[in-house]
Amino acid sequence: MTTVEPPGANEPLDELDFRLLAGLRELWEDADPMPDTLVEQIRFAIALEDVDLEVMRIREQEELASARSAAEQGRLITFDSESLTIMVNVSPETTGTIRLDGWLTPPAEHPIEIRTADGPLTTTSDAEGRFAVNGVPHGMVQVLVRTLGRSRTVSTPAIEL
Repeated sequence: MTTVEPPGANEPLDELDFRLLAGLRELWEDADPMPDTLVEQIRFAIALEDVDLEVMRIREQEELASARSAAEQGRLITFDSESLTIMVNVSPETTGTIRLDGWLTPPAEHPIEIRTADGPLTTTSDAEGRFAVNGVPHGMVQVLVRTLGRSRTVSTPAIEL
């Protein structure tokens, strides 16, 4: 069977082709625009140095109503992987930063790193798997748990806080 190419298929692109492609690009930009933070998210994810990661998935998120005001509302986020579950309560601080209170299951003492655009914040979970970090800046955040005994790092996806 012989394939017949349309006329001009092997010709270089001309002005009409470029106008059609520009119109198509504009159509897609209007219909499905690139998120404002996409480039920041990609750079943040690429900056992760540790390649031997077990990446978690977000299982659920819920807004927590505050008795004081809507500005003081928090979020509860649960992340899952095959080996670990992390529940994180995100609450605003009066300084304009965020406090993260977390719980690991199965509970154990592990080094915790909170990756932010301003640099890492570190702590250690206690024997019950609890940890807290104050002064977390708004923006892209990722929680890394360096599981002791397994020499493995478990990471949440980068999320916007």
